Amino acid sequence: MNAVWRSRRVTIAWVCIGALAACDFGPSGPGTLVGRVSADAVGAVVLEVEGRGIQGFSGRGSTQVYSAPLPERPTVHRVILMASEGGELSFEVRVDDRGMDGPFISVVQAAGADNSMLPSGSVTVRMER
Repeated sequence: MNAVWRSRRVTIAWVCIGALAACDFGPSGPGTLVGRVSADAVGAVVLEVEGRGIQGFSGRGSTQVYSAPLPERPTVHRVILMASEGGELSFEVRVDDRGMDGPFISVVQAAGADNSMLPSGSVTVRMER
């Protein structure tokens, strides 16, 4: 009876290893991640973007981007996104490895196209690999 259970455990272990090996964990290697910030009539947003291997940021469409790493925390970047007309703000993040964990993004401040402050909880940030 003991040998039967041992054989089943070995079989289950090999099935699990095979299933994990077949998983696709997404793209890897250097490349670009695409981010989208949305809220009602958002005109500007300040983000903190944290992650290793971040090379830089650029705007997409009419979105302008300004960024700099924080001196005391080099893996954290302060990023400002702006567009003259309100709507979705789209940007790109150049990274060493598209398969990286994160990046982890938090909204510091946001403003509408009319320069009124928006609650940071009303802003949604989505990242695509």
